[in-house]
Amino acid sequence: MKRYVLGIVLVSMLLSTAAFSQEPERMEEMEQQMRTRKMELEMAKHEAEVKFHEEMRKLELEQRRTHIERERRAFDHRDLHKNKMGPILIVCFIIHILMAIWVYTDIRQRNSGSGIWIVIALLAGLFGVLAYALVRLGDINNNRRARR
Repeated sequence: MKRYVLGIVLVSMLLSTAAFSQEPERMEEMEQQMRTRKMELEMAKHEAEVKFHEEMRKLELEQRRTHIERERRAFDHRDLHKNKMGPILIVCFIIHILMAIWVYTDIRQRNSGSGIWIVIALLAGLFGVLAYALVRLGDINNNRRARR
């Protein structure tokens, strides 16, 4: 029995030393796993930050593109107005010239009036021609009364 007890004690001592010798290995393994997990978490955090910055850059680029597109549309819109105004201004200029020519020919046909009406017609446009027509109508009415 002594041998049996002694054998059990020896086996338990060997097992306990084997268990203690395995425990530091387990601790090192666990520490290594913890370090690996920590590094994985740091990598995931870094990847998330990189994705966030990438998305922010994409948004900034999209904002710049829309801003440039708005400015381009506004510029094109201004150009359209300029293109529409050019022919209108030319037509108005031609009408002014034609009205001044009409005043000139009317003055020459009637052999009355002065060249100042031509200048007024050129500068004032339609209003100048209307003023000339009113004065002319007044002259026609005065001439008719004088003839009677």
